[in-house]
Amino acid sequence: MSWASQASAPPPGSLTANRSATIDSTFHPVMNMARIPAWVRTVHGTTRIEGNTLSGLEVEQLLDNRASRSLPRKDALEVLGTRAALTFVDEIARDEGIPIDQAAMREIHRRVLEGQGALLTPGEYRRGENRVGGPDGDIIFTTPPSGDVPVLMRALADWLGGDTSTAAPIRAAVAHLEFVAIHPFNDGNGRTARALSRLLLMRGGYALEGLVSLDAWLDLRRGDYFAAIRASIGQAYEPGYDATPFVSFFLRAIAGAADHVLARLRGLGQVQIRVRRDVAEGQLAPMMLDGLVYAWINRSLRPADYQRVTGRGPAPASRDLAKAERLGYIIGDGAASARWYRLGPKLLETPAEDETTDPRTFERR
Repeated sequence: MSWASQASAPPPGSLTANRSATIDSTFHPVMNMARIPAWVRTVHGTTRIEGNTLSGLEVEQLLDNRASRSLPRKDALEVLGTRAALTFVDEIARDEGIPIDQAAMREIHRRVLEGQGALLTPGEYRRGENRVGGPDGDIIFTTPPSGDVPVLMRALADWLGGDTSTAAPIRAAVAHLEFVAIHPFNDGNGRTARALSRLLLMRGGYALEGLVSLDAWLDLRRGDYFAAIRASIGQAYEPGYDATPFVSFFLRAIAGAADHVLARLRGLGQVQIRVRRDVAEGQLAPMMLDGLVYAWINRSLRPADYQRVTGRGPAPASRDLAKAERLGYIIGDGAASARWYRLGPKLLETPAEDETTDPRTFERR
C-alpha cells in the first residue's frame, strides 16, 4: 500500500527497548503500583482528546464503581465504552491466533460506543460524508466518500494481515493514521484508532510492562498530534499520501511517553529518603513507607489502597493516614464514606513531570 511503503522513520528499537529495560530492572518492586494509574490515564487521555470533560479522579472513581451519579451521562458512557474496548484489546493482544482484521476493528469500535445509542451505529461503516475537526472546531481534513470505505478498510486489513516485516511501532503508526484518514465510522474513530495502535504495539512486544500511557502523552500534546495527522494527509484524503510526518511523530510519542514514566519513577528515591528520615526520627511508622510511595506514584490515595499496600487494618490505617496528613504528606478530601487523599506539600516537593509543586493547583492526570 502506498501510504505504508512511503512511511520512512528511524529504527524504533532504540527508542523504546532501552527504556523498557530500564523500567523493568530499576523499578521492578513498584511496577504493580504504577500499572493501575497508567490504565486510568490511558482511558482518561483517549477520551479527553475527543472532548470528554471528566477529570482524572472522576475517571478513576467511575472505573472503580465509586463515581457520583451527577457525572454527565454522555461523558460517563464514553469512559465505560472505552474501558470495554481496551479490555477487549488487551485480551486479544495475548492471543496470536486472533487476526487483526476488519472484524476485530469493528468489534473494537462497537465496544467504544457500547451503550451510547443505536443512532451512532456501533461497528457499522458510515454511509454518509464525514470531516475531521480539531479541538478548536477547525477542519483538519476531509475524509474519503463513504462508498470507498469498505474497499479501503479491506486494503488496511489485508496489509495488517500480510505484512510481517515492518516493526510493530511503525505498523501501529501507519495503521493508526490510515484508520483516521479513512474515518470509517460515524463517531468514535479516534478512540478506535488509538485502541488499534495499542493492540498492534502489544501484539508486537511493545507493551512496556503496562506502565506507559501513550494516550495520556498524546492528550498532553494534542495540538502536535493533530498537526502531524494533517501534515501527512493534507486537506483531503488522497491515495499515496506521505505517512512519514505522522510516523516520525508517533515514534517520538512512544519514546516521550516512556520517558514521562521514567521521570516520574526516578523521583521515588527522593521520596523514599524523605519518608525514611521521618521514620528514623520516630514521626512515622516504618510500614507507612510503602503507603506514601504508592500515593506519590498514583498521585492520590484511598484508605482501602493504603490498607492493601501496607497490610494495616482499618483502625491502624486511619491513625497512620491522620499522622501523614498532620505532617503534610497528604491532604484529605471527601466525606468519611468516600474519603481520599491528594498529595500534600511534602510529597509535592518531588514533582512528577507535567505537574505542579503547589498543592492548591493540583490536578490529577
